[in-house]
Amino acid sequence: MSVEHKGWDWTGVTSDSWSLISEEFLPVAINWCQKFKSILDLGTGKGRHAFFFAKNGLSSSAIDFSESGIEYVKQTAKELGLEVNAKVADMISIPFEDESFDGIICFHTIYHTDFNGMKKVLSEIYRLLKDGGEAYLTFNSKENPNFDKDKSIDGYTMISSEGFEKGIPHAYVDEKDIWELTYPFKIISMNKIQHFIRNGNPAKGIHYFVHIKKEK
Repeated sequence: MSVEHKGWDWTGVTSDSWSLISEEFLPVAINWCQKFKSILDLGTGKGRHAFFFAKNGLSSSAIDFSESGIEYVKQTAKELGLEVNAKVADMISIPFEDESFDGIICFHTIYHTDFNGMKKVLSEIYRLLKDGGEAYLTFNSKENPNFDKDKSIDGYTMISSEGFEKGIPHAYVDEKDIWELTYPFKIISMNKIQHFIRNGNPAKGIHYFVHIKKEK
């Protein structure tokens, strides 16, 4: 990677939105509970998706580059009586064996690197999924008001210069880029959503929500 990958300090994150399963992913998550047995929450944060699957009886694993995030997940899982295999790990080199999972959720995580970094993450997801396995990912759109190609480091990636995410990279893509990144997966769905109000609070940002499947 040409940019430094960093983990969030989750001790300073208090918003309830990071504790609730994402509304965009919920229909897919319910479907996975009906047909899958093992799930990886890639970039788990405060563990909302890992907890959801553990509560529904699936084998739930979680990774995050943030030590504070994984410590929170382990402690909360213990308090809730849930089994979650949580590890501190970088998303471009994930410490699980090939074909370990039926499903992988990577929500607002994969773009915290550069374009080549995202390629590496998709390669890891492909390696980790069983045949017929599925993944659900979010990407930043180049239509996002925060994206300025002239100020990017590679035509895709901006480095936050202030606030909570200071120093953390954000990569931005368009539809053509997603087709390139997700090959050879089959794309089940690809939607682009612009947020105005989220959980009752003003929101901004344009993202792609992409559901993919590994086929032979």
